[in-house]
Amino acid sequence: MTAPVDLRHYSMPAEWQPHRGTILTWPHRPEIWRGIHADVEAVFARLATELSRVEEVHINVPHAAYRDYATRVLARAGAQLEHVTWHLVDSDDVWARDHGPIFVVKRADAPAELPPMAMLDWEFNAWGGKFASALDNLIPRQINNYFSVPLVAPGLVMEGGSLEVNGVGDLLTTEAVLLNTNRNPQAERGQIEAALRLSLGVQRLHWLGAGLEGDDTDGHIDDIARFVAEDAIVAVAAPVDHPDHEALSANLARLRQMRGGTKDRPFRVGTLPSPEPIAFRGEHLPASYANFYIANGIVLVPIFFQKADNEALALLQAMFPDRRVIGIDGRPLVTQYGNIHCVTQQIPLV
Repeated sequence: MTAPVDLRHYSMPAEWQPHRGTILTWPHRPEIWRGIHADVEAVFARLATELSRVEEVHINVPHAAYRDYATRVLARAGAQLEHVTWHLVDSDDVWARDHGPIFVVKRADAPAELPPMAMLDWEFNAWGGKFASALDNLIPRQINNYFSVPLVAPGLVMEGGSLEVNGVGDLLTTEAVLLNTNRNPQAERGQIEAALRLSLGVQRLHWLGAGLEGDDTDGHIDDIARFVAEDAIVAVAAPVDHPDHEALSANLARLRQMRGGTKDRPFRVGTLPSPEPIAFRGEHLPASYANFYIANGIVLVPIFFQKADNEALALLQAMFPDRRVIGIDGRPLVTQYGNIHCVTQQIPLV
């Protein structure tokens, strides 16, 4: 529903705040997955099953026949189908974090007559024109009819995986993505910062540098550092012999100099291990435990069947003591350079 909305009265909630549901885009193009499409479907079925136990699950599928097929897949997996809503929307790929809408909610001091929530429709160009994106770019406005909230187009190329907020005015991002000329060559840093302040209701932008080696997004923040509380960040660290050691060490040094939260103090910064380097058909993959997703009462974490899995799960359980931390096989998704956070997009509860 396209309608004028003053975004100055809205902000993006932190991921741990209550959800109405989660958006997924079903993997319906086997040719993308280089022989492991069945494994990818199994991951999506597991994700949808876990999520359906705690919140609504909204799944984009290309047509009714595929909806019926995917319904049978979820039924076999044990999903609570009464909590699943299907949207007949075609797509180029599965990365709902990036091609899906971002929802912003009305602030407590906003005029009462404003709607409680709005949907942002950024432009999506598949990480700088690397892949097809015409169908993906249409998804927010197509599913907007279902949600019946105002739809606002900020006018910039932007991906949800490049943005991390704590809900009280702080945003983490990377120079490698937002300042890359393959997104918004006409915009300087100050213009991008102004657009994010207006669109997401943030005041303080915190910039990290490079991302993980092999990340075809150019360096999304959700593989590097995540807010786990208003004043706390968890970031990935790597040993000196790891391909990502230099970039991650530089980012950690920046994080330890940053201030924010409601009291404008230095952030508490914890670390997650890096998995041992993973390759698929000769390609180094950007595997990261930071690509977790926070839902109602649970945290879904990619694991890689390595020794560091248990350490990462234990660390995240300590950071989220009131949620159940669940390990999900992250190996199929990372063959296409993303993971659990990349395929999910939260719908706030208002």
